[in-house]
Amino acid sequence: MATGGARDSIRENAGDFIGEFSVTQSCEPCMKSNISKTATVFCDDCLEYLCDSCKNPHIVYKPGKHNIVGFFDIVEMKGLDRCQEHNKKIKFFCQEHSKLCCNSCLIVHGKCGQLEEIDSVPEKELTNVDDLKHSLIKLDSDADLIIAESKRQDSDLNKSVSKVNAELDAIQIRILKLFKEAQNNVQSEATAFKSGEIKRSQTVCTKVKEDLHTILTICSAIAERGTPQQKYIILKRMEEKNNMIQAEQVTPDLSLSCPRELTSLLEMGKDFIKLQIQKVETSLTSLSSHPRPVTLKLLVSVDLPKTGDDEKAPLLTGLDFLPDGRLVAVDNYNLRCIILNERLQRLGTPYKFKTYPYGVVCVSRDTLCVTVDGKVVCLLSVSTDNTITLTREIKTSSWFFSICCMSPSNMVVSTYNDPRPVRMISVDGVETDFDHILTFPKKTYKVDESACTYVQSKNTLVLTDRYAHTVYMNDTVNDISRAVTNENIQEPCGACVGPGDTVLACSMYNNSIVHLTIHGIILGTYPVDMNNPYSLCVSKDGTRLAVSNDALGNKKLQLYKISPAMS
Repeated sequence: MATGGARDSIRENAGDFIGEFSVTQSCEPCMKSNISKTATVFCDDCLEYLCDSCKNPHIVYKPGKHNIVGFFDIVEMKGLDRCQEHNKKIKFFCQEHSKLCCNSCLIVHGKCGQLEEIDSVPEKELTNVDDLKHSLIKLDSDADLIIAESKRQDSDLNKSVSKVNAELDAIQIRILKLFKEAQNNVQSEATAFKSGEIKRSQTVCTKVKEDLHTILTICSAIAERGTPQQKYIILKRMEEKNNMIQAEQVTPDLSLSCPRELTSLLEMGKDFIKLQIQKVETSLTSLSSHPRPVTLKLLVSVDLPKTGDDEKAPLLTGLDFLPDGRLVAVDNYNLRCIILNERLQRLGTPYKFKTYPYGVVCVSRDTLCVTVDGKVVCLLSVSTDNTITLTREIKTSSWFFSICCMSPSNMVVSTYNDPRPVRMISVDGVETDFDHILTFPKKTYKVDESACTYVQSKNTLVLTDRYAHTVYMNDTVNDISRAVTNENIQEPCGACVGPGDTVLACSMYNNSIVHLTIHGIILGTYPVDMNNPYSLCVSKDGTRLAVSNDALGNKKLQLYKISPAMS
């Protein structure tokens, strides 16, 4: 099958979905001769549309290799098969650099040791269609998760920026305070020095003048009649006073002395404070396991009327996804187990039970457990070609309604006509009871009055009480229990584990889905386009939600895309 690569202008004429071809394409060689003929094939190597008449001459007379593809087999690649650097058709994959390459890329990657030619890749090594779809859906969900996380990070970064600014303001205040204190201290010292120095100088000079006056009064007498000793003493006294006067003629100079650390800080300029950015790698698993609100986008909605050999319009009391994305449903009214694809179209032949089925759970890649009226659990095997086979029947001592996984080999079931509202059963048929369920009601339910689910990673058992408008939750390890009631929880019935180890439950009376944490906090309520939503399940990757209802004359099955809320 061709993978695209024709001229974009020609491809655009064929619409958005090339595989459907709602319009025709003309033969290009004929067009050059002003002849209008419809193309029937496409040469994937020459990128040319051809009619039947031009196909053989094209192969015979035009040099080169010719991969001729039927016109209706062309798959539009939307430019994904073109090299982003050279806009040429991709021919190779460089394993060393994880890069798709064209012929022009060989200049750089031709010497790489792990260059793989795409045409030579064995088809058996390629991902099958179901796995590819599943991977694309998972990538789409991962992208939504990262976008939502980036929205949350935007708010967190605003808080971080405010925190950084507050820290800078605090540092600035501290520095200004220190500077002001140092300034006041220096000014005080300078003022004290100035006043003290002037006073001292004045005192010294005044004392010198007094001494000089004394010397002057006897100076003449000493000069005329004084002894040599007296003259010597007076001379030295005069030198002493002269030195004192000279000493006071020195002008003091005031300057600042700063530590080297401050000088270095000033030399750094505005870079003396820098912002540190640390990126901590966060796994998608840790993001998806954090309880947060979600959004639901309706993908597919189908009515469930009575068809063919149905006795009644289907009532889907149990839903679950297989690991490959196929949906399993049990039809209580018509005693069937059905496999559906991503368009909610039936696959294969439904399995027919002997009596009424209630709940279903996928316990492994291809094994289902179904609770059936009459104290029976049926183990079914589902093949890749959608063949459903009964492998074993387990006779039970209690009447079981809903069923969910507790571990790879153990399941939790809700009961009816039994004073124990929830029990456990292994795949080998061993039945056990929970030791402590503190707040669960001590009453016997009738059929479809309660349902259960189990959050494995949190060891939390969940039970809905339809007519008490309550969702019960019990931590089976720590014996912590709670009963959740709220105006948004009205006639809760089916429940399942949601994204991030949360719980989703149908609120029949409100025509909505309620989203709760295991601590009983309501993360959101989501109206659904159906009356009385009754049963629901989430795909293994947490990206799809299937919901069915129990409404007279208007039964539906819907598929929603689960995305993390952007706010």
